[in-house]
Amino acid sequence: MENSFKPHDIEMMFIKIMGKLDKIEKKLEESSYPSEETLSSDFIERVKTAEKDISKGNCLEFESMDDFLKSVEE
Repeated sequence: MENSFKPHDIEMMFIKIMGKLDKIEKKLEESSYPSEETLSSDFIERVKTAEKDISKGNCLEFESMDDFLKSVEE
């Protein structure tokens, strides 16, 4: 099967992709997380406990994203 794209077409697609990636990067830079002071101490403790559990290998594993979403819905 022969490629029907011309070098100019590929270059234009690449330019569009790079432009979209730049926009995404700017949006990510605009995102900010709340400081720890704004979070409840209970929430921070739960996150730290979860991090410790995960580092020890104590975490749930799902076969697929659908399985994960089903467990969240339950």
